[in-house]
Amino acid sequence: MTSMRTELLSQRVGTEADARRLRESLLRLLAQLPVDGVDRAELLVAVGRVLRGLVRVGGGVVTVAVEDVPEGTTIPLPGSRPEQVTDDTLLAPLLAVIAEQRKVLDWHQTELQQTNAGLLALHAELEQQRRRLTFLDQISRMLVTSLAEDEVLHRLVQHLVRAGFAETATSWVPVEDVLSCAATTSDDIPRMPPPEVVAAARTHRAHRGSATLALPFLVGTQCLGVLELRRAGLDYDEDERELGNHVASRAAVALRNAREYERERDLAETLQRAMLPTLPRSPGIRVCARYRPASRGVNVGGDWYDAFVRPDGRVVLTVGDVTGHGIDAALMMGQLQKALRAYAIEGHGPAATLRLVHQLMRTQQTTLFATAVIAELDPGTGALRWAGAGHLPMALRAADGTAELLTDRQAPLLGVPMNKIDPPEHSTVVEAGGALLLYTDGLVERRHYDIDTGLRRLVDAFAADPGVQGETLVRSMLADLLTDSRHEDDMCLLLCERVAPDSPDTE
Repeated sequence: MTSMRTELLSQRVGTEADARRLRESLLRLLAQLPVDGVDRAELLVAVGRVLRGLVRVGGGVVTVAVEDVPEGTTIPLPGSRPEQVTDDTLLAPLLAVIAEQRKVLDWHQTELQQTNAGLLALHAELEQQRRRLTFLDQISRMLVTSLAEDEVLHRLVQHLVRAGFAETATSWVPVEDVLSCAATTSDDIPRMPPPEVVAAARTHRAHRGSATLALPFLVGTQCLGVLELRRAGLDYDEDERELGNHVASRAAVALRNAREYERERDLAETLQRAMLPTLPRSPGIRVCARYRPASRGVNVGGDWYDAFVRPDGRVVLTVGDVTGHGIDAALMMGQLQKALRAYAIEGHGPAATLRLVHQLMRTQQTTLFATAVIAELDPGTGALRWAGAGHLPMALRAADGTAELLTDRQAPLLGVPMNKIDPPEHSTVVEAGGALLLYTDGLVERRHYDIDTGLRRLVDAFAADPGVQGETLVRSMLADLLTDSRHEDDMCLLLCERVAPDSPDTE
């Protein structure tokens, strides 16, 4: 494509005066052409450099032309001489452009400052939310570490003070229609709740006082107590009240769980103790037993023991443990205990009794299993028949005090998904002056050592001086095996000794 070119002037430049005259001519021409102010200034600056170069080298010819001029543009004639054109003609448009650019730049700077301020505020808000969530997460994790109400409340008030949310924290719970202090970080235990606490308990809403915040422990529409927070001088603001409500809500759930657990635990333990049998009294034998619920945790409900004299004079001894814990395990335990006794009284031997109990469990809609061991002792001869189903081995003590475990093979657990089990039946003799020990795993299992270690400790504790017998032997064994008093499962122990007919504790 051929470009349209129009020559405006051609002039020789040899001196500085020639260069100055050419620049003035060019300025007049540019003033008449539709050239942007910035482009005009850039062109004149470039021409100035060319003219100074020509003067330095001795001169030359300068030609000025335009190309591709838009249609309708009036091209000035080379000889025309309009009125005098000064540098203002060049500078005024350029200054206008600069002024406009400054306005735009100022606007963008203002927008940038506002954006930065908004980002800083958003970052601060996000950081505050992160700290709040971290604080609430710490509260939640701390509250689920215990199921004891007093311990939950004590840990709560201690944590709030350590975290700096309060200088003094107190938990109030209702006791016989009045609020009583359950936990506090104050040196002096308060006797009467302040008005804010009473108002929070009555209205089920948070109440603020002078540097005081009272927050109800709410679960649904039920108020389980009130959390009182105090600090010197600075009142709690709305954000802190909202955060405090979240803390109280989490604490209320933990408090409800602790109370429900205590209620279920008490019910299961009461049910289990009610099912403990009366120990038999028969010539030639002495029977001692112990049951202890778990000292902590939720592991109550599954262990049982039973001892009775059958019509034929034989003594039947049984111990068992239902898998699972709580009310369901306690109810299943009661059923199994009664079934074992009924089948044994009918005259079934140990193996047959376990087989029948297994078939009974398979007819029930339950996911629970059970371990059990049953022994049948002839007090006169000491003849012992026994069978087990997945239970820990019984311990046998000789008259000289030595002891061993009866580790003969047993059947699988009762209630496992098998139509039939065939427990092997074993026999041995309990010597005169000897003893048989039945127990559940709560006596020997601990977190800090394995089951083999627990069984060795059991045998060592059972192998006592022959003169240590009866209740004295039981107390001694419990002292040796439950040294830390913190067993996480319930425990049964059943001791049967062959003694002389005129010995104490026998008929």
